[in-house]
Amino acid sequence: MSKVLITGGGGFCGQHLVQYLTAQGVEVHTLGVKPSIDRHHVITDVTDATAIAAVLETVQPNYVFHLAGVASAPSAATFYQVNASYAAALLQAMDLSGLAATVPTMLVGTSAEYGAIEPEQVPIHELTPVSPYHHYGIGKLAQTHMGMAAARTGKPVIMARPFNIIGPGMPPHLSVQSFAQQVVNITKGQQSPTITVGNLGSSRDFIDIGEVVQIYWQLIQNPQAYGQVINVCSGQGVVIADLLQLLTKLAGVAVTVNVDSQRFKALDIPVHYGCTEKLTGLLGRSPQFDLQKTLQGILEDLLGRSS
Repeated sequence: MSKVLITGGGGFCGQHLVQYLTAQGVEVHTLGVKPSIDRHHVITDVTDATAIAAVLETVQPNYVFHLAGVASAPSAATFYQVNASYAAALLQAMDLSGLAATVPTMLVGTSAEYGAIEPEQVPIHELTPVSPYHHYGIGKLAQTHMGMAAARTGKPVIMARPFNIIGPGMPPHLSVQSFAQQVVNITKGQQSPTITVGNLGSSRDFIDIGEVVQIYWQLIQNPQAYGQVINVCSGQGVVIADLLQLLTKLAGVAVTVNVDSQRFKALDIPVHYGCTEKLTGLLGRSPQFDLQKTLQGILEDLLGRSS
């Protein structure tokens, strides 16, 4: 039986990965400050390489997934501690435990590492110049550079760069989850049939969390993926207005959309979707994405939670 160690196991993606791997018969362990599953290993400081190494020596995992990260934080220092220093400590711990040369490790970054993309630069491929403009993207790009440095010494490290992951259990601050929650509230008569939104004209690359965790598992077992930065995306651009319209259609409700200019971002990239050529080559198949099916699952999950 394979053993896996996951950081960030209590987060949106982490929970889905834990469930998926457990269903595959994998023995799953998690690592972090906050407990997430029975086989959880607590550390009090995410930058303590010695403590992380002790866990690695105890678990002796066959694979390591580093999903931990924060997309919002009270200070710039927190972004870099969690999104960069944690990865540095983990990579050092892999060396200290003697596992670095043999145990494949996936560092999960973000498409925010690309930064401000012009319409003529899409689809975004892995060689597209990176220029992140906020702390989240900058910190995750630092993590990617660390992974690349480790990979250049022959270590089996993969840098996954996911785009907009959606599915049941998303954080409430994400626009898709916010839309879906409001639609459910309207269907239950708990909210007037008006949804206040920001810019609906932008286009984004969405991919289902169920597909993402399968991709992560397939990539980490593929030696051809080691040392690579890999976009994890659908390769499709979905206009936010179309997504909201489909949500309301699936829920069977008519709503009034109130566009509030105060909700517009200072920098809102109009078109942002990825190239799947490298991913498809490594998977031996194209990534799958059915927007309607994913949105239906999100609505059903929310309805189930509120019933």
